[in-house]
Amino acid sequence: MTWLRRVLAVAAFAVVLYLFWPLIGQLRDAVHLFREANWGWMAAAAVIHLGSYSFLAALNYLLLRPFRGHATFWQLMAILPAMAFVEVALPSAGASGLVLRARLLGRLGYSPEVSSFTLLLETLYLFAMMVGVSVSGLWYLLHSGEMKLSQLAFLVGLAALIVGAALAAFVAGRDRERALRWTLALVARWDNLKARFPKLPSRSPEAVTARLHNFYDGLGELGETPRWPFLTTAFGRVALDVATLGACFAAFHHPVSVGVLLTGYGLTLLLSAMAALPGGMGLADASLVVIYARLGAPGAVAIAAALTYRLIAFWLLRFVGFVSWQVQEARL
Repeated sequence: MTWLRRVLAVAAFAVVLYLFWPLIGQLRDAVHLFREANWGWMAAAAVIHLGSYSFLAALNYLLLRPFRGHATFWQLMAILPAMAFVEVALPSAGASGLVLRARLLGRLGYSPEVSSFTLLLETLYLFAMMVGVSVSGLWYLLHSGEMKLSQLAFLVGLAALIVGAALAAFVAGRDRERALRWTLALVARWDNLKARFPKLPSRSPEAVTARLHNFYDGLGELGETPRWPFLTTAFGRVALDVATLGACFAAFHHPVSVGVLLTGYGLTLLLSAMAALPGGMGLADASLVVIYARLGAPGAVAIAAALTYRLIAFWLLRFVGFVSWQVQEARL
């Protein structure tokens, strides 16, 4: 499937680049717009995005709270940007960020399985909120006649397969005894491998069983927690991210309607998901410009607003993440 994703990424980038090419002549006008920009709105965009990230930290705090460990909200505010930086510095389809998350949360008392599972839940909650935004973009394409019903049916079918696979994995994982049998079978195979490679670390069945029971105890407590705090924090994360983009347009004296803002944001998410590089680098930047230009924003404004948004939401966050990572390595 990796080759298929790369093919789709190249194809999507080629299409976006083709649509972006006529706007290149407006780059000079975009530079002039920065001289006349409302810097108050730019500062507001940075503050709004900080609020968006605080909701993400709150979501992780709520997800981690039932499990053994002692991460504070502020520690998570430092860990999450560090993950974002590492995922770009060491591109690995998110694996580098997951490893750093497990490393830093491990120092705070969380097991690797808790770290991975809560990251999965965070992704699912955010995905649910982003789907709503993306659907608005699909509806716009369908309503405007740019998407056929057959294409929409294909996307819905593909989404159903993905959701079905995730639900099947979730249902299988809920059975503690089955998970324990599978885990002990893996430990037995690991022991066989260790007999051939003595330098591999040991995995005691008793220790693994105890960790698994601790994980399921926390999972049971998490299952009894009301869902609305998780949904609220996930919604806050996405809503304020959209508001950040809106503030970037306002900074260049061209505010856009909520409908256009949501449509463009959703369509950009769909295209960025196919990007081969982390964070949708390249494809997300160009698609933001193309989509909003086609939705009615002047080309120069779309370029300036997209660059500002990506600078705040992507690059500034990862610069903070680099600093945060170094500080945490020294302290934790």
